[in-house]
Amino acid sequence: MKIIEKDWKYGKYLAYAEVEPEFVATEKGIRVLPAPFFYDKKLYFELWKRYEPGDKKTFPKGGYEVVDVSGGIRSYELDQVIIHPAVLKHKKMLDKMARRAEKQAKKKERTMKKMAKVSKSTTGRRGRPALDPAEKALRDTAKAESKVRSGGKRGRPANPNKVVAVKPASTGGRRGRPALSAEAKAAREAAKAAQTKRSGGKRGRPKRAK
Repeated sequence: MKIIEKDWKYGKYLAYAEVEPEFVATEKGIRVLPAPFFYDKKLYFELWKRYEPGDKKTFPKGGYEVVDVSGGIRSYELDQVIIHPAVLKHKKMLDKMARRAEKQAKKKERTMKKMAKVSKSTTGRRGRPALDPAEKALRDTAKAESKVRSGGKRGRPANPNKVVAVKPASTGGRRGRPALSAEAKAAREAAKAAQTKRSGGKRGRPKRAK
């Protein structure tokens, strides 16, 4: 589609050429875009009526009657009016949403049918299916052999080479340093008495003689 200029008895007028079928306006009340306002798409026009050639004496070649925002009726040739592009864009979006909703509905229906089919084929029992008798016998044999090897004990066997830490001698539940022996205590008392005798009972360093 493109916009062109055409000659008439009063000069030239704008019209459309090579119009795609989806742009042809036929529905009353739909938003349209007259060619003279192609470069100002913000204005609003609605289709009032479409006339084919011979339908009306004042439109011998056919034409359109369009309503503007003020309610006035404007007349145009058949090649001067198209559906507003914004309408087609909105329509395409609505069609896309409708197709998406239809697709989701079909997918949901297939899922429900599949679930119904699976529920009919089950036995009604929950959990894992029972083991095959041969597999169960094989497992029981392996379990019995394992029990014989371990002597009935669970977990890993103790390591014979493991180094056991030696526990310190018991302190009788008392905290801190152990009590001094009688000999050590007597030696400390003797040393303390000798020091008191040397200092004359005074504490600290002795004063230097001047």
